[in-house]
Amino acid sequence: MTKRSPPIRPSSLVADYRDVLEARPAGGDVPLALHARGWSDYLLGLDDQELNELESRGVAASFRAAPPSLRELLERARADCAVPRLATDAPVKRPRKLETPRKRAQIDAFAALIVPLARARVLDVGSGHGHLTREIAERLEVPVVGLERDPRLAARARSLGGDFDEVDVLARGLALSPDDCVIGLHACGELGDAMVESAARAGAAIALVGCCLQKRRGPRRSFSEDLELSPRVLGLSNLTARDLGVEATRAENLAARERRLALHLLLSRRVGALRHGAEIDGLNRRVAQQELATLVARAFEHRALPAPTSSELDEAAAWARTQFARARRLSLPRALLSRPLELYVLRDRGAHLEARGYRVAIGEAFPADVSARNLALLATR
Repeated sequence: MTKRSPPIRPSSLVADYRDVLEARPAGGDVPLALHARGWSDYLLGLDDQELNELESRGVAASFRAAPPSLRELLERARADCAVPRLATDAPVKRPRKLETPRKRAQIDAFAALIVPLARARVLDVGSGHGHLTREIAERLEVPVVGLERDPRLAARARSLGGDFDEVDVLARGLALSPDDCVIGLHACGELGDAMVESAARAGAAIALVGCCLQKRRGPRRSFSEDLELSPRVLGLSNLTARDLGVEATRAENLAARERRLALHLLLSRRVGALRHGAEIDGLNRRVAQQELATLVARAFEHRALPAPTSSELDEAAAWARTQFARARRLSLPRALLSRPLELYVLRDRGAHLEARGYRVAIGEAFPADVSARNLALLATR
């Protein structure tokens, strides 16, 4: 008789450090959660070289001179993040049209995990250009349908070959049968939860790699959660410690965040208090990768505001440089919790499925240098 695996439970780490997750540095003040733990002097005393090393290495960093309680957080986070690789390494095929080499590697690895789960039909939710849909269709002799909300993406996917429907799953729901397998590669936030709920109701198999947990219409997640984690906290799971990000390097992303801070200050002086992130409302977030003067011009033009003077730009840039350097140091403990937070949600989804008779596996679908969002859930009833 085979021994049953222990039930999946979300780690207590997120609950134990909930106050640290909520402690976003603002206005230059030291968050109470850091001050009360005696971490602030150590963090603010880091030089630039130490800061870059700790940021880039994340839970793999040593934090040698840190207070014991901060090193305890590091050790717990490191242990919490120790999950298995679910897929074995295999040769990666050449990218198709509109497909990058990194996307090709993700699809090859994820497809290998999906094939054993497939039954009578496979539904690829959020199929985009349809690269994964077509790959699964080539590997299986069952119907494979891509579901995409954006009509332009669905039309582009059909032009490249395959079966695609224009469906807003969050608006219309997801009709499944016990013989279906529903899949999603980087299904954002609420969409991932909706897939889990729909699969659990129908008894369908599911394979999911999540992303952007903060993307949801309501203020909280829909099921199973012991903690009420706000979208603001869930967004922390997007932080990656790797120097090479999905769209830009870490250095480029840091520079963009500093520019956004300067823009936030300039807009606040014109229109009054703004929530965090409101500085680029109505703009593509990638505009922050451009020079500060360009970013500010675009944002002020969008709001029909007169552009700031060059001296105002220089003053805001200098202020943001100082404030951002301070915020980066005070944000290190929160960054250590980003991966455990992502795993917390994934394990919560797994527990929801296990309670309904599913066998669940959680682990890495592909290496982090292919994509930092590489945690997968595989489940069959």
